[in-house]
Amino acid sequence: MFKRYWWMLLAMAPVGLLAGFLIASVVTYLIPTEYESFSTIEIRPRIKMDTDQRPSPGLPGFHKTEFEKIKSRNTLVKVVDTLDLANKWSLDREDVLLALRSIVKTGNIRGTDLVSITVRHTNREDARDIAAEVARAYREYREELESKSLDGILLEMKKVLREQEDTLEDSRGVLKRYANRGSIPLDAANLPEQGEGQNYEVARRIFETELGIYEQIKLKMLEAEIARANVPEAIVVHDDPVISDTPVSPNVALNLVLGAAGGLLVSPFLALPLMWWLHLRNPVKV
Repeated sequence: MFKRYWWMLLAMAPVGLLAGFLIASVVTYLIPTEYESFSTIEIRPRIKMDTDQRPSPGLPGFHKTEFEKIKSRNTLVKVVDTLDLANKWSLDREDVLLALRSIVKTGNIRGTDLVSITVRHTNREDARDIAAEVARAYREYREELESKSLDGILLEMKKVLREQEDTLEDSRGVLKRYANRGSIPLDAANLPEQGEGQNYEVARRIFETELGIYEQIKLKMLEAEIARANVPEAIVVHDDPVISDTPVSPNVALNLVLGAAGGLLVSPFLALPLMWWLHLRNPVKV
């Protein structure tokens, strides 16, 4: 059979090629056209305070966590509400959130510390608007976190300062009781030289220690207030998204080439039934 009808393999090659090309054309036509838009941002580490209350950068390698925050519900809800996507897409709010999580992609730009927020959608304007709004909503979210964190630190420091003021006032009262000068204002530059022996010396040292602690806390608090007033931008947008004129999906040329190649590979299997049919119809005469 193969010796008689081997030429069928060659004859079916262009048929398979054409069939694969036509099938790929139909499939490509049916695949929704998608456009891509992206925003390039720089995510700066969160400001933290060390034991000296000075700003220090966040832990390295924190971007993976930030990627999830970009696609978190807190961020995407703002996008849905701002762009009114539930009404625009005629979908339930939760369905819109699920759709956004599937079309919003994040990742590091190789060789840099920059992050790309990429959005694919069948509507090119929606792709641009969503990419821009995700970056804006995430920036607001980070700024809110930074403000709450630093405000909490300042509030805690004020509490510590008030407690230290009470402690300082107590030690001031004890020192006055042992002082020879009577009731006078006491500070680091105005302490009595003499008092009631050893008790006075102990009270004087305690007062000076508590006063030093109080001044240190005030200085640290001033540094924290300066840091709070000069917090750098948490998110810096380097590339704003634009409307794409060229679809990224489907890839027409690639699909047609793959379809034709697939048809060519399948053509021998299409030839076998025909070869068998011809063999049965024209049996070999002995």
